[in-house]
Amino acid sequence: MALSLARGGAEFPTPNRRLFHDRFKQAIKEAERYGRKMAVLYMDMDKFKSINDTLGHDVGDELLKQVAERVSGCLRESDLFARQGGDEFTILLAEIRDEQDAIEVAHRILSSLQEPWKIREHIFTTTSSLGVSFYPSDAITRRTLVKYADDALYDAKQSGKNNVKIYSQRLETISEKA
Repeated sequence: MALSLARGGAEFPTPNRRLFHDRFKQAIKEAERYGRKMAVLYMDMDKFKSINDTLGHDVGDELLKQVAERVSGCLRESDLFARQGGDEFTILLAEIRDEQDAIEVAHRILSSLQEPWKIREHIFTTTSSLGVSFYPSDAITRRTLVKYADDALYDAKQSGKNNVKIYSQRLETISEKA
């Protein structure tokens, strides 16, 4: 299970972004020192707004809590996980052998989030999309790695949702033209 980060807010136990960023910086230093590879996953729930609109914000809030539990269950103790806001989450896979490791985790997360949800009297399914960037092949700073994973997430959502997209230089070229 992923590292338990400080939680903030009484109603929604969101992992603390500041602590996530601090731990992320430390992970980069260690990766640089020991020659490790890492991956950043940026995740977004597909059509989350429609859940809030049709089932209510209480159900949406509970869904986000359960999403966090399912995602955490797909991660290792060494991984970092935080809610960025709304229905967006970032994940740092602090030690990977190769890109395939991260892709497998991303697909495991997608699969876990497709299982039916039971919240109060409602039973429904959801999908999610993920973007992935890699350290050090894509970037070496936290900010750039997160931006690139977010760019890949955008590409995943534009490509029909419910999938994983890997950052590539092609995405950066498209982003600069937009």
